[in-house]
Amino acid sequence: MAVQRIEVITGAGGRRTYSPEEKIRLVGEAHGGRGAVAAVARRHGVCTSLIYRWRRQLESGELSAEAPAFVPVHVLEATPAGLPSPVMTPSAPEPAPSAERRAALVEVVLSNGRVLRVAEDISPATLRRLVGALDAP
Repeated sequence: MAVQRIEVITGAGGRRTYSPEEKIRLVGEAHGGRGAVAAVARRHGVCTSLIYRWRRQLESGELSAEAPAFVPVHVLEATPAGLPSPVMTPSAPEPAPSAERRAALVEVVLSNGRVLRVAEDISPATLRRLVGALDAP
């Protein structure tokens, strides 16, 4: 009779959740040369596809160690037609509204006083990069 090995897994089952810090640490650890991702995945009991996914999320800005935070929003009255907006520069004329669809604009006032106007459907990653670039003092 042949002897077979049986592994008994105890404890809570189900999916394991990883904190953003843990994900970033594993991606950094897997940054080595050839076969590094597979070695890290084996060592920590993680599927290699998760490490590749976290790497893509880190590069796109979707994964970050910073906790998301709310910022205060102030709704302002619309400027009457014909008057220039107080934050609009005179050298940049406002584009003519499209007859088909006019996208709503969101105005973001940064901590250094600069104003950023973006379309309502801008991706969060793009907005994060713009704010990071323009919010410097």
